[in-house]
Amino acid sequence: MKIQVIDEKIVLYLYNYFFKITPTDTLTKEIKKIFIRLIKNYHFKLGGIYNVLVYENPYYGTILEIEKIEELLFNPDLIDIKVRVINNQNFYFKTDDYFIIENYNNIYYQDGYYYLKLNDKTKITSLIEYGSIEYNLDKGFKNMLLIK
Repeated sequence: MKIQVIDEKIVLYLYNYFFKITPTDTLTKEIKKIFIRLIKNYHFKLGGIYNVLVYENPYYGTILEIEKIEELLFNPDLIDIKVRVINNQNFYFKTDDYFIIENYNNIYYQDGYYYLKLNDKTKITSLIEYGSIEYNLDKGFKNMLLIK
């Protein structure tokens, strides 16, 4: 599990970890376990109401985006989560070195970075140390240039 705090959001990268999207109760229970792990093992101070966006990709795993939306004044340790699943998301491997990914297809270029769209032939474990995983890009990358 990789954890990043970006703009007051907690982003969890869960490589090869998939939730059972249905039923929703199962998903909520699994996310609660992750909250407990963040509190106990990583010493996050969590309390309040949170939006949790769940992005899943069959070629990578799951990314959770956790954002606090409201404090609870009377019970600061209480946690309430609102879960939303984002389906059909493409994940990309982002790097500034083209030669790392030159043997792959589905390579895009924008703003000085190369983006490899993950698929079943992508060997992400050998690439991950040379870049990062990006998600939720399809809407903002309309001008992305397809190289290969």
